[in-house]
Amino acid sequence: KRVWLARGLMAVALRFSFLLLFLVALGNRNVDCAGVPVPDAVTLAWTRREIGAFFSFNMITMLTNVTNTGIFCIGVAGGGGFLPSPDAFNPEKLDLDNWMQAAVAMGAKYAVLTAQHCSGFSMWPTDVYQETGFEYTFSTRYSSFRGGGYDVVDEFVSKCKKHGIQPALYYSLNQNYYLNVGGGFILNTSLVPGQANVSQSLYGKIVLAQMKELLTNYGPVTEIWFDGGCSVPGIVDKVEEILAHLQPDAMIFNCDTCSKHNKIRWIGTESGLPNYPIWSTSQHCSSGQGGPGENSFCPAESDTTLQQFDRWFWRPNFPIRSLDELKSVYYHTVGQNTNLLLNAAANSSGLIESTSMKRYQEFGDWISKCFQNPVLSTSGKGYIFVLESNDSAAPLQFNQILVSEDQSQGQFITGFTVFARLTNGSTAALVSDGQSVGNKFIRAVSSTLASKVTLEIITTLYEPTLLQFSIYNC
Repeated sequence: KRVWLARGLMAVALRFSFLLLFLVALGNRNVDCAGVPVPDAVTLAWTRREIGAFFSFNMITMLTNVTNTGIFCIGVAGGGGFLPSPDAFNPEKLDLDNWMQAAVAMGAKYAVLTAQHCSGFSMWPTDVYQETGFEYTFSTRYSSFRGGGYDVVDEFVSKCKKHGIQPALYYSLNQNYYLNVGGGFILNTSLVPGQANVSQSLYGKIVLAQMKELLTNYGPVTEIWFDGGCSVPGIVDKVEEILAHLQPDAMIFNCDTCSKHNKIRWIGTESGLPNYPIWSTSQHCSSGQGGPGENSFCPAESDTTLQQFDRWFWRPNFPIRSLDELKSVYYHTVGQNTNLLLNAAANSSGLIESTSMKRYQEFGDWISKCFQNPVLSTSGKGYIFVLESNDSAAPLQFNQILVSEDQSQGQFITGFTVFARLTNGSTAALVSDGQSVGNKFIRAVSSTLASKVTLEIITTLYEPTLLQFSIYNC
């Protein structure tokens, strides 16, 4: 009895303290929100896609005897030492419909292809000679795969459209082992057979010419992925011009200097388990969790792997994460206001293996089953939202809470609580609380029976509008 009395007194005290904060918030309803960063329609639409598939597939996939799949990322993960022939790229069973099946299975709404990774191998038949005077020989144009000159990027974009997936492209600006580039700079090291000797100025011209190819020849893309931004000297302004002119509606990942609009920041970890809270705003779009009211509406993207131990490119018999681990990733990413970019590594034959495909399907099925049909749901503008059973004999049973904020005018909510009036008494118990909501806040809670569930917005920059406050039981 003493334990229950103590718990009851603690709940009353906690509720009273939140009430005081709430009254303060009510007194500040009309805060001037002129300084709150507001997303454009393109950025807002991107946040609502929530899940993307990241197809890590390039020359390194073919080199199955190389343990370090980052060997060509000089100064980041590897030291190079050799360069394979373009003919080494020969995925005999390449099937991009198979890839798209994986994307659809996991619930992805967009997909990113590593069009050019650290090795510098171009997955399209790049030809920049007229613009640069340089013959770029490390690409599918010089590979005998499917008769030579096969355009993987073109097929990728075509298959994305066929399957209702938004296409996106990864292009390595800072790393290109074929051209002996690391960190955006030509390295002062001896060349290995196959590497080309170019000047820093010429490298910048090659980058710009290849970007024009990628962003002109394949139609609109939803996202352009720059791994590590752009450190190539003297070209940032021109990169910005190309992006603004050729792909004005593409989101730009991890390159604040490359664009003034449509920017995405890196969450700061590849674990898939970023810390809470995660905000839609960030100071100058810097990576990490962001902060409330910071100067740029720049949502975060969390990239992570299916293979264990941060392994991005396929290797034979490499272990993959369990369904429970992927559930945790979902709660930590989509459930904490960041898009999830889940890796899908095709094997050296060009296929997503059956064990991975099964796991993607399990993951997608779990999301659909768990969050498709709420026990009860509401929406609207205000500070208090109530879900209440109309039948005292049929209480609300739930173990999931979902809150979604309308961010069309910016992210407002900075503190909230969720209380449940339990069926075994009149006491209201705190079942969840938090700071950031943004696109979505999702929490798994203990299985609860309640007659009423109340969401209270405790602190906020301005009166918020909720797209959804729901409870689920799964």
